[in-house]
Amino acid sequence: MAPSAHGQITVPVVGAERLCRVLVAVSVVGGPLGYLAGSALHPPVQEIGAGQLTISANAGADPVVNNAHLVAYVVACFLLPIGAAGLGHLAFRRSPWLATVGGILGVVGWLPFAALTALDDLARTMALLPDDGRYADLYSRFETGPVMTLFLLVYVIGHLVAYVLLGVALDRARAVPRWSAWCLVVSSPVTMAGFVLPGRPVSTVGIAGLALLFVGSLPAARAILRRP
Repeated sequence: MAPSAHGQITVPVVGAERLCRVLVAVSVVGGPLGYLAGSALHPPVQEIGAGQLTISANAGADPVVNNAHLVAYVVACFLLPIGAAGLGHLAFRRSPWLATVGGILGVVGWLPFAALTALDDLARTMALLPDDGRYADLYSRFETGPVMTLFLLVYVIGHLVAYVLLGVALDRARAVPRWSAWCLVVSSPVTMAGFVLPGRPVSTVGIAGLALLFVGSLPAARAILRRP
């Protein structure tokens, strides 16, 4: 750093740019990692509107593990939108439209994840209260209300479509290895399959989709750091 003509300390542009790149690269990797860790530690996922089952699952969960899942999700809430924007910026030069649409969908799609994480915390809190069964109807009504339903739809459609577009954009831009780009593309349908296949294999198929997202993000983070 050097003093300016007015005696103020100025930060070199190169240093500031480097800091931004590091923060974006950390978000590109850290967001999916936090999402993966939080989902792996999540109590068994229940059907939407099944308040009693959700509260019971939280009551039966290990408190340390359940708290760890919430911490991981909270960290992911901050990093995932930045990471999506970073992927869009990485692909923008050679695939501007796909990168722009994918980046916007990613940011908008991840913003409601904070509300969904708060819903998880609400279930955990209700499970700790005496006679937790009394709160099941309240939880179900809140979870299926218009606000949370809107948040859920924006979250599901936004972030799943975003990674398909971003993966294709990165592949076209040749910003990452082809396998990395296609890990991002495939992660969305695999994640969705965990919720729609018979038996809802979220803990296996769904987690596999999130693992693909994390693995595919690693070369992208490296490319952001090394980009001229």
